[in-house]
Amino acid sequence: MNSRRIACLFRKEFAQLRRDWRLFAILILAPLIQLLVVGFAATTDIRHIAVAIRDRDHSRLSREYARSLGASGYFNTFPPGGPQAGDGNLLVYGRAGLVLDIPPGFGALLEAGRPAQVQALADGADSNFGVQGLNYLQKATSLFSGGLARAFAARTPSHAAATPSIRVESRAWYNPGLVSRVYMTPAIMALLMLVVTMLITSMALVKEREDGTLEQLMVTPLRPAELIAGKLLPYVMIGFIELTFALGVIAWIFRIPMRGSMLLLYAMTGLFLLTTLGIGLFISTMVKTQQQAMMAAVFFVMMPFMLLSGFAFPVENMPFSIQWVAEFIPLKHYLIAIRSIYLKGAGLETLWPEALALFAWGIAILALAALRFRKRLD
Repeated sequence: MNSRRIACLFRKEFAQLRRDWRLFAILILAPLIQLLVVGFAATTDIRHIAVAIRDRDHSRLSREYARSLGASGYFNTFPPGGPQAGDGNLLVYGRAGLVLDIPPGFGALLEAGRPAQVQALADGADSNFGVQGLNYLQKATSLFSGGLARAFAARTPSHAAATPSIRVESRAWYNPGLVSRVYMTPAIMALLMLVVTMLITSMALVKEREDGTLEQLMVTPLRPAELIAGKLLPYVMIGFIELTFALGVIAWIFRIPMRGSMLLLYAMTGLFLLTTLGIGLFISTMVKTQQQAMMAAVFFVMMPFMLLSGFAFPVENMPFSIQWVAEFIPLKHYLIAIRSIYLKGAGLETLWPEALALFAWGIAILALAALRFRKRLD
């Protein structure tokens, strides 16, 4: 091997890479930015769980118990409004992760040195959230019970056998067995739809340019809008076909039932496809080769979307600035919609904010990409 020839080829390749600023930015800047953002966002710890505490006892000890939960550092407590029958809707709408019911007579039982019971309803759609939330509740309750027992022992004769304690009767809704597959499978379907429709769209249009067939289409009577529609509509069909097959796999292989409206699921998917196809078209206007399209899609779309959308890590536990960024990620809204429809049976009256966000995102990115594509054609 001749080291001089290798050195010359090395300089040539490095110079070529340096002149291609798009690829250079993808290789150098994108990993650094993702390391900075994901370093803050990638956490499986669960904090600040929203807990609705319905105190039906209104005693001194019930108020102290509620305050102790809020002071534990795990929970953000608030009193639910409306009748008790509507407490379950707090879980459906995502306003609370836990609903705690303190029954009448709670304080009187503890004052008498007897055990008392409270009921906790957990949003079990996210199995990790449900398990950790209930564990934190048990831990905070045990600490409060221990303090009560010590205070009771200090003021009663040592031979007294009674000891006040609190027992939490818990129940997980939507996923009683807290099986992680129930929560993750619909999300994997959403991620695969993002990859297929966005990545193939961006690479297919760039391939047309590389092969020279795009110029041939430009000399036809097709208008730019017709060309864009004709290129994107097949991928819309592919997205719906993929969704249909995926629903069959989830139902027949994984045995996860659909609890919501199939029509609403397809409608939300249509809005999501607006964003994925728009992103794919936009990427195709920013790059020149299929290699650049693939790397841009992976580094600037797929990885940030997967890590900041709630697919792998709960958005609620990320720093506030990153939570604000996550609001602009369409996959986050689609994941909320698909999980709520699939697992909770939620309707449009609950999911209209996600539908509105997906519609606005899709129209904006598709219009921007179409304008850039039209400019490239001109």
